[in-house]
Amino acid sequence: LVQDQTMQECYAHANAPPKAVSNAIQAREKARIEYPADGNFVGNWKKGEALAQNGYGLRFTDTDPKREIGGNCYACHQLAAHELSYGTVGPSLQGYGKLRKYAPAEAKAVYERIFNPQSALACANMPRFGTNRILTIEQIKDLVALLMDPESPVNK
Repeated sequence: LVQDQTMQECYAHANAPPKAVSNAIQAREKARIEYPADGNFVGNWKKGEALAQNGYGLRFTDTDPKREIGGNCYACHQLAAHELSYGTVGPSLQGYGKLRKYAPAEAKAVYERIFNPQSALACANMPRFGTNRILTIEQIKDLVALLMDPESPVNK
């Protein structure tokens, strides 16, 4: 494994870098974000929900290259009230869009956090889904929809 500069700096500071290093990480990682060509940050929440619940991919036992890699979001976050089992490493995202009044600027911000969480919080534990090509831009837009669409179970 060859660590990139961000990984090296986070490791060197035990994931708690000084402010100057943290700011440099965030600026560098924000510059790595790729935005949707159509300028739309919100996809299909139903696809996003399936993706969030899908834990397939990136394990040595996941050998089917035709099968879609999932986000496995429920491993770390609570998303909907009806979920009985979810992780607590990340914050609860229940009511995410509703709390942010479904604002377009918030959809862009959540897109950026999913694409590259280190752009918002240096040394974040969340994977850099877009930067590391784990998920596509369309998949990230679908996850944004899961969080930001008023009809999504996240906001019910």
